[in-house]
Amino acid sequence: MNEKDKLVEQIKNETDIFNKAKLIEFIIKQKKERIVDLAKKLSMKPSYICHILRLNRLPDLVIDGYYARNISLSHLFVVSRLKNKDEIIKLYEKLLSKPMTVLQTEEIVRENLYGTKTKGEYIQKDEIKRFEDFIKRDNIKVKIIQTRIKSKCIIEIKGNLEKTSELLRKLMKVIESWNINE
Repeated sequence: MNEKDKLVEQIKNETDIFNKAKLIEFIIKQKKERIVDLAKKLSMKPSYICHILRLNRLPDLVIDGYYARNISLSHLFVVSRLKNKDEIIKLYEKLLSKPMTVLQTEEIVRENLYGTKTKGEYIQKDEIKRFEDFIKRDNIKVKIIQTRIKSKCIIEIKGNLEKTSELLRKLMKVIESWNINE
């Protein structure tokens, strides 16, 4: 068994999440193991490896709060998304004074990171389907993607430049007529 395999086994057997985070960081940075490859060896998703890695950024005060059972691991994963240690400590103190669910904590982190509050509702699937059916042609495809912080409407037009430019100009005129900035 080589050294990397021994480290992988050690990570698998580690029960302390912060020790696990340090071992994962070591194997990635010092042993040059790719996150995707390590995730396969650990039977984890790469995104979960990244969540664990972010725990290494947490200030000692927050880590102590976890060991004192003042904050859950799920809360830690969310709080660790913040980039600034002062912001992390501020949110941690807020969690101590006013306990919040993980979803409430996510809302605060999202607002902090993206400057966006989650308001409103998603467009219903039947509305999206109706729009897609309306605009669908042999050479046009539409895809609508909504998240809590942004929405995308992707319109793909297939054809030569003559055809696609004409359609794009029509689309641009329609959008310009909306007067979005008013």
